[in-house]
Amino acid sequence: MSYRCPRDGSTLVSPENSDRSTFSRHGIHHCDKCSGMLLNADAAMSIISQDKLNHMHISFEQEGAEVDLDCPLCDSHMRVREIVFTRLDGTEMDPIELDGCPTCASFWFDAGELQRISPPENGDDAHREANTLSIVLEMLFHLPFVIR
Repeated sequence: MSYRCPRDGSTLVSPENSDRSTFSRHGIHHCDKCSGMLLNADAAMSIISQDKLNHMHISFEQEGAEVDLDCPLCDSHMRVREIVFTRLDGTEMDPIELDGCPTCASFWFDAGELQRISPPENGDDAHREANTLSIVLEMLFHLPFVIR
């Protein structure tokens, strides 16, 4: 089954068809056009990813402002919350606005949200940007976080 990007409507690349091992390992669908990423707890192959995503999902079931964004997996209206990851030195990163589905434990990361904490990448190529962001996501799954 193919899913559509909630931002631009293009077909998302499935984890199985991705050339990024991080995307395959964490069950991440991504948009080649806008570099956005769809994460889902049930699709994650890693127990760490499943646990983190399920923990985040609980905070979206009852709270968060509804946004004009339909979940690519179940068509529910997504909600938005701020998530703050903590660096290894104990300091907090800038908040990231995360769109989450209150129904199916799916989350949409816009590329711009993760760019603030990713290393700079030369050029505007969405493919290179997605590779960099996949490394950032791999790192984030191992850091503590709070959702506000």
